[in-house]
Amino acid sequence: MYAKEISNTPQKILVVDDEAIIRDMMTDILDMEGYPIEVARNGRDALDILAADPRMSYLIFLDLMMPVVSGYDFCQTLSQDPARRQHVIILMSALDQLAKATALSVDQTMPKPFTVDDIMHIIQTYMPEHI
Repeated sequence: MYAKEISNTPQKILVVDDEAIIRDMMTDILDMEGYPIEVARNGRDALDILAADPRMSYLIFLDLMMPVVSGYDFCQTLSQDPARRQHVIILMSALDQLAKATALSVDQTMPKPFTVDDIMHIIQTYMPEHI
């Protein structure tokens, strides 16, 4: 995992994953910690959320392998629109899949399975004033 310095601190967290158990677990953790959160089942839904308020900056936990619009396609779409690059993208997937995704422009990776500590460490890195 690596982290890059950002100039725009995210205001909300967006969890994008087709697996309900992952979405529910992350929602429970982040709600309990008081973070503002939105959830999407695929990249298309996530793009719709971003388009609804283009001024909002998100910390996006993005699954790589999803139906409809995959994590690959989501990243491709964002990279083509500089105004949308205000978001921090954390790519989540099995370690062997993350190795194949090195060409994607993401801020950090998080291998699955992950722990609550993994999630909180990333959030504290990118949203330190919300602690």
